[in-house]
Amino acid sequence: MPGPTQMMTAIKARRSIFPKDYTGEAPPRAHLEKMLEASNWAPTHGKTEPWRFVVLEKEGIAKFFGVCNDAMKKTFGEGSEKFLAYQTKQEKSKKDKAKSAYIIAICMKRKTLPNKLMPEWEEVAATACAVQNMHLMATSLGVASYWSSGGPIDDALVLDLLGLKEEGDRCLGLFYVGMATNEKTAGYRKGARRGPTADKVTWLSA
Repeated sequence: MPGPTQMMTAIKARRSIFPKDYTGEAPPRAHLEKMLEASNWAPTHGKTEPWRFVVLEKEGIAKFFGVCNDAMKKTFGEGSEKFLAYQTKQEKSKKDKAKSAYIIAICMKRKTLPNKLMPEWEEVAATACAVQNMHLMATSLGVASYWSSGGPIDDALVLDLLGLKEEGDRCLGLFYVGMATNEKTAGYRKGARRGPTADKVTWLSA
């Protein structure tokens, strides 16, 4: 087991690295598989293991965002101001998205075991823990990653594409994966700050 100093160093080193700073190089597939294996060891109340991941790559990425476009068109109308604004935003981020070797849809199955329905917040929390595990492993492997929560990820068209067909199933965002230079990642870590732990903790002894 890593010692407490090693563990704290790894936790403090984790950063969200935005796709705009990726090199366009793909990490080894073995690295991605280790990240996903790490995610699978998240805590899970009732042993429901609600996390699911859909790995998008190459044409799969284009297909996913094509469905997102259809979802927004359906919601707002093709000629609407909101739909045109969405398209403009997507066009601006197109180059940055192209630098991502993989985009992982973060999914949560509402009911994975027969006759066992846990509180939804617990299943969301378990899935978030799985993502944190994945992110920490990515950091240890030198892989850049970022959890984004925007877009029509709760639309029926998107959920259907991701295989989330049962009531309560959710997509909780997208996990962008790529590579970044040491210079770029060092810049993210240099500017990181957290307020004092003592400001967020209360001890109740009696």
